[in-house]
Amino acid sequence: MAVVLVTGGAGSMGRLVCARLVADGHSVKAFDLASANFEGMPDGVSALPGDLTSADDVGSAVDGVDAAVHLAAILPPVADQQIELAQRVNVEGTQIIVDAIKANAPTARLVFSSSVSVYGTPANDAEVTTSQSYYPDDNYAKTKADSEQIVVNSGLDSCVLRISGVSIPVFQEPPTEWPFLPDQKIEFVHRDDAVNAIIAGVDAELNDSTRIINISGGPTWRMTGSQYVTDYFRMIEVDPADAIYQSEPGHFSWYSDEGGNTALNYQQNLYPQYLEQLQGDIDRLMAE
Repeated sequence: MAVVLVTGGAGSMGRLVCARLVADGHSVKAFDLASANFEGMPDGVSALPGDLTSADDVGSAVDGVDAAVHLAAILPPVADQQIELAQRVNVEGTQIIVDAIKANAPTARLVFSSSVSVYGTPANDAEVTTSQSYYPDDNYAKTKADSEQIVVNSGLDSCVLRISGVSIPVFQEPPTEWPFLPDQKIEFVHRDDAVNAIIAGVDAELNDSTRIINISGGPTWRMTGSQYVTDYFRMIEVDPADAIYQSEPGHFSWYSDEGGNTALNYQQNLYPQYLEQLQGDIDRLMAE
């Protein structure tokens, strides 16, 4: 049984990660702001209020851990609106956790939740590989790219997960504007598979080629933006012709696996399964 720290542990993704880690037999410390809602955390998860920008708080949190999963971050749109806050939390906070692990738990593995947005907007239709250069074109993506460099150059046992757009298998109101072009290639990832990857990153056997991994859905999730939207709109009985797309390409493409799924075995939910799960939730709502 390992002791695992999860930053951002009281958030929506953090709660799922904490629950899975406990189910796998680990002891978990959920680190989040004191203002976060820690209610309903699973047995075996210790609530640990603290501030990621406080070296003292983070140093205490990492003491004695076998692994740390770093999820905490300022997300869009706030990250692109409050530049200094995002820099302080996302980048400086990552440096603080790296320094704290070096000082207090130097053999611990650090799993860092990053984003495919570090690649920027794809310039062509080729699969995006992890060797592609950074080209962040908004502040959030820049903070993730800068944070990745802190982790990669830390000398720690680390794993960087560049997570694609996450599809959640529950009904949500469609966005006012879909964040891609209708003919743009997209390869999202099921929420539970993103969690699978994060969990596996804690103790998977890694090598130099799997220290940075694209986390995406796999072959069944490869499609165009219009295919994705059409499937969604048909389930909610809306004419796909009514969909509004943004005028510029989004941060999406198809992603090269490069052994990532072999290392983490995270792709468990095929796109047709996601559609079935989503339809089930819609049917449930309609029956209420």
